[in-house]
Order: sequence, then C-alpha cells, then structure tokens
Amino acid sequence: MNVTDQLINIALLGTATRELIATDLPEELQDSLRDIQEKAEDAETAFYQLSALGFAFRRAGLKAYLLKDPVSVSEAPEESKACFSREVGELLTSLHSNRNSYLLLYAYRKAIAFDKLLPPVYLPALLQRAFDRNNPKRHEEQRWLSELSGRRGRWLLSEMGLPAWGEPGNESWETASHEERKRMLCRLRQEQPEQGLALLQTELKNESAAHREELIRCLRIGLTKADEAFLQELLLKDRSGSVKETARRLLCSLPDSELVKTYQELLRGKLHFNFLSGWSYDKIEYTPEMKKLGFEEVSANKDEKDDRFLLRQLAERVPLSFWSEFYDCTPEKAAGKLAKKPPFQKLFDLSSPILNFGDSVWAYYTLKENAEEDMSLALAGLLSPSQREEIAFQTIKGGLIPDSWFNEDGGEWGMKFSSYVLQRLLRNNYYLPKETAEQLAVYFPAEMRGTLERIAASVTKQENNTTFYFCRLVLEYMDVKQKIDTLIK
Repeated sequence: MNVTDQLINIALLGTATRELIATDLPEELQDSLRDIQEKAEDAETAFYQLSALGFAFRRAGLKAYLLKDPVSVSEAPEESKACFSREVGELLTSLHSNRNSYLLLYAYRKAIAFDKLLPPVYLPALLQRAFDRNNPKRHEEQRWLSELSGRRGRWLLSEMGLPAWGEPGNESWETASHEERKRMLCRLRQEQPEQGLALLQTELKNESAAHREELIRCLRIGLTKADEAFLQELLLKDRSGSVKETARRLLCSLPDSELVKTYQELLRGKLHFNFLSGWSYDKIEYTPEMKKLGFEEVSANKDEKDDRFLLRQLAERVPLSFWSEFYDCTPEKAAGKLAKKPPFQKLFDLSSPILNFGDSVWAYYTLKENAEEDMSLALAGLLSPSQREEIAFQTIKGGLIPDSWFNEDGGEWGMKFSSYVLQRLLRNNYYLPKETAEQLAVYFPAEMRGTLERIAASVTKQENNTTFYFCRLVLEYMDVKQKIDTLIK
C-alpha cells in the first residue's frame, strides 16, 4: 500500500482507531514521521501535518524542509503544456551535477523544438545553476529555460528570490555596476538594438572615458547603418582618444559607412593588375587627413616603402564590393581572384577585412581558393557546416580549435570537417582538455564513432595515453548525446 492509500485509510477509520507507524511510509519519510509525532499536540494535528508531507512527497518526490517559522508561498499556476518525462529531468540534473555545460545546452536547444516543458520538480536546481554568477554559460541557459520552464518557472523565480526573465536583477542603470551595465547593454543590443543605442545616447556622457570606451564596444553586437550617426559624433566630439579610436573601428566595420566610402575613394585608381606583369601601384602622399583617419605613416617593415604601406592599409579596410568593381566581375569571382594573387604579396593580410566586415561570402570563396592553415584558422568560423564540407582544409601543424569554429546554433558538422578537426587536435596530443572532448561530442555526427573507435583501437594506453583516453572520452560524451536524442522527442 502506498502513502496515499495509508492516509486515506486513516481518514476513514479516524485517528482514534488508526495511527500511522514508521513502516507505513516510505523510508525517506520515516524520520519526518517520528519528528512530527513527537512535536504534535495530538494525533489529529500529526495526521494533518503528515497528510501535507505525504502529498508533497507524492507530487514532488521530496520531503519538506524543517523551518522554525511558517513561510507564505503563493499558489503555483497551472500549465497548459505537457511536460517531458521524468527521465528527461533526471538526465538534465545529471548533466548539471557533472558540469557538462555543452551537453546541457545541447539538450536545451533540442528540447525547445518541442512544445513541452521540463518537469517542475527538476526546475529549482536548473534555475539556481542558470543564475549562478560563476557559471559562464548562465545567460544562454537562462534564455532556453525561460521557454522550457513555463509558468511554473516564472513562479519559482519569484519564490527563489531570483530576477524575472529578461530583467537584469534589482539594479537599474543608475544603481548598476559597470560590469552589470555592460551586460544589460549587450542583452539589449541582441534583442532590441535600437533601444541599446538610445540608452547609450542618453547615458554615455555620465561615464568616465575608460567606461565609455568599453560600453561603446557593445555596439558591435547588431551593428547597422542606424548606429553610424552616433559613432560619427563620438569620432568628432569625444574628448578621449581611446573612445574616438573605438568609434572609428566600429565605423570601419560598416561596409556602407561614409568612412569606408572615403577609404575606397582614396584607394580607387591607385592599384593596377595585369595578368602578365602582375600588380603595380601609384604613389600616394601621407596627409594630416590620413592621420585623422587612423593611418600610420611609417611601416615597421624596413623592406616596405612608406607609400606602399599606406596603400596596403587602405586595401585592408575596403569591402568586397570594392574588389568586385576593381576586377569588374561578381563579388564571388572577385573574392577568388584576390585570394589567388593578392596585392602587396605576403604583406597583405586578406583575412583582416573579411573578419572586420564579418563577410561569410567573402570568407567562403577565399577559402575555396586558399585554405592554408593561417587562412583557415581565421575564416572557417564564418562558414556554415555545409560550406565547410566543400573546403579542402590543409593540416600543417597541430593545435587547439578556435572558439569561432564552434557555431553558436550547435548545428552538427559534416564528416569531412569533423575528421579534419580531429586530425588537427590529435597532432597536439600532449594537451587535450576534457571540455574540448565534450564540445566535439556535441558537434560530431554519429558517423564519427567509427573513426574514433578505430583510432582508440590502433593505440594502446601505453603507446599513446592522451590519444587513447581522449577518443574514449569523446565516445562517452557521444553516448550521452545519443541518450539526449532518444529521450527528448
């Protein structure tokens, strides 16, 4: 007979005839039973208290905390959506307990595709983790949990003394610390860029030069033409050199800004390319205006002429549309031609303008033509997983994987790129972090299991300790990923 049946039986017979004993209850509640019976005024009072405890145990699987004074708790709202199974909640809790941040985020992203909620009993621990200041993934976890926890989650936040979804906490802009202000501004720029800009326009004048510079950097998130006027005003009027420089760099990232158009006008007609003779360059004078535009006069390379250095600086700050006009062809063809034979030989950093403008088209056609190690490291993060499958990446040396390669949407990589990443990592087999194994398990397709198993089988623990254990660890994490895929559906 379960705890509910025991309580119903006593209610029918009366406490004068029938009294609960320890063996009537699950083991988890027996200590609580004895404690209530010792302190209760009479058998009926003890019954009411035990009934409440039994209901809480049946509903949540937990026993109540012992508190000196009663606590007033509002009633939890009813949900209109169904919940995932308890197995899903237990799996998420185990990921939280084992600090598997990447797999936990993977599970959240997968769960969001279904119109279901997480079981309420598991929410307190997950919410507490999502608002832990020491959790570097807390903002991502909050974003997913705001949708997966439903009305019960919003209710729990209030009961747990945590800020509501989308609110920074109890602080306002006026009372927030500088770090909190940056966080508030970054969130606004992600969700409502125009409100973030309006906030800066109102509040920036009250900040110190160092703080102004750091806050302006947040405009990089969601940067558009709408931000140009404000940045141009800072460039002209702000008293701080560092603020002006940051504003200038942001304006340089807008391919259609007036500043970038100025760069194009200065460079237009100064470069010439002939299929037989190659590149040639016109001379250009260094002027006070160019100094204001952020150009250096003298090259650090003694073999580079100063006027050539000035032209190179201009060439590294113009968008793909300039080269499309220069070659008189489509942007895609222009990207390939530039990658095949760039100006200024090895001194020209082609990846610099591509990254500056965040141009994925430019990155893709550049890597199609030139996928050498340095170029791949810089640009592969701008490509989609499907685009990466078309690139002939060249592994020259081992090393860790750049953060930019781990696409934020968690989309699974293809086999070709996955194999390239693994090959690159294993060449650096003296240091293979556990966190990297977990990350790879999230992005590797299931077909990579065979490759990992073959590598692990080809080396003994004695021959190559690091490679063996790393491959086995990735496989273990892939097992967890498979369990997530099986349960969350």
